[in-house]
Amino acid sequence: MCYNITMAKKIGLITLIMFFAVGIAGGALFVITYYTSESYLALNGAEEVTVGLHGLYEDPGVDAVLHGKDAAKKVRVEGKVNTSIPGKYTLDYHAGNFTVQRKVTVLSRMVPELELAGGPVTMKLGDEFSEPGYTATDEDGADLTSAVKVSSLDQKRAGRQTLVYTVSDSKGNTTKLTRKVTITPNTEYETSGLPICMFHYVYDENDIPSKVNGNYISKEDLAEELAFLKEENFYFPTWAEVRDYVDGKLLLPDKSIVLTFDDGAYTFLDNGIAVLEQYETPATSFVITSNKGRKKVRKYQSKYVTYESHSHDMHRSGGKIGHGGILTAITPAEGLADLQKSIRIVGNSDAFAYPFGDINENARAIVEQAGFLCAVTTQPGRAKPGDDPLLLPRQRMARNQSLEVFKNMVMPYEPTTFEQGSGDGSDQTTGGDSTQTTGGAEQPSADGFDKASE
Repeated sequence: MCYNITMAKKIGLITLIMFFAVGIAGGALFVITYYTSESYLALNGAEEVTVGLHGLYEDPGVDAVLHGKDAAKKVRVEGKVNTSIPGKYTLDYHAGNFTVQRKVTVLSRMVPELELAGGPVTMKLGDEFSEPGYTATDEDGADLTSAVKVSSLDQKRAGRQTLVYTVSDSKGNTTKLTRKVTITPNTEYETSGLPICMFHYVYDENDIPSKVNGNYISKEDLAEELAFLKEENFYFPTWAEVRDYVDGKLLLPDKSIVLTFDDGAYTFLDNGIAVLEQYETPATSFVITSNKGRKKVRKYQSKYVTYESHSHDMHRSGGKIGHGGILTAITPAEGLADLQKSIRIVGNSDAFAYPFGDINENARAIVEQAGFLCAVTTQPGRAKPGDDPLLLPRQRMARNQSLEVFKNMVMPYEPTTFEQGSGDGSDQTTGGDSTQTTGGAEQPSADGFDKASE
């Protein structure tokens, strides 16, 4: 005969458990084992707490053990404390069969006192924030204004933010107030603009291709330019940041730049990527995906290269604008289907490069319908706030250009301002913008479209 008996008795917050068993071969031999298993729930800190209006209440929590094991993650809390509303609050903590309670009183006055001058602030992106002011005193009237801590404000991005003001007295009481700050988009501030560089093909000076034109750059020259960008600590924004920048929602560092390589040619893939990786410089490769695009994207993966669309099969003739690219003449349905296919192959739809740089209203509408954040042309210039994000200019990089020319094309400069009515209203600047043409391409009108297409 065998007996297995368990007895349990709660002693305060301790459960005493006793096991005993046995009885064998006509005799009775008893083996008795005693052990204890703790189970309890206890408040950390005081059972009753008082805080001032807008006080910083940090719940000290509870200490919970069930069957000898930490049960802090199993504690369930009922009730909340809102220090912006005076009154009495109750917090109930539950774990297993245990419940403990804490009472919190929120006073109708602040301890210490903190007062903000003015109310919410609205400002334009690019403007300096002007603090309306604040004062603070403790219960004895001593000035604590210099002890007030104010959270930081991101003044480089448009949107709604919250400034947090906190002050503590010598007794450890803390008061917290907030101020809403709205930064509105702004496209009217002065800036030298964002250079978006347009490269094409990269070759090794020890193995020069038989047919080399102005769209080529040696890997040695490219390395020299990237070394300069790294030395000058240039920032390389994402296309999402470029979109926010031209929409007036984001301030970029003065030394910002975007590098692009058109066509997705093997000369770039085999020679250019290695240089980008050597100098840890990000760039975009605009790929004509009908030309082995899927294979190229899969084979030439790099953390420094983002593949984007240069169309699937629209880098060909068929139009009557500029170089005669078909995108300006294709039907919207055909153009959209082409772009959607290229997007699937490259895996991104953040940016698009117009084939041959040819643009008109038809082309832009198709690109917009495809959902691109940005699109780049071959028109010379720097991207600036207020520009059409789907008609962005670029700086053409040419073979054998000197490093000094490159510096002049990408470094920030002080924009020249003109008296109203003194010129024709065109966007003029002192240096920096490339004046190179697009290889004889028909130039669009001021609104970005060729008048012949209208």
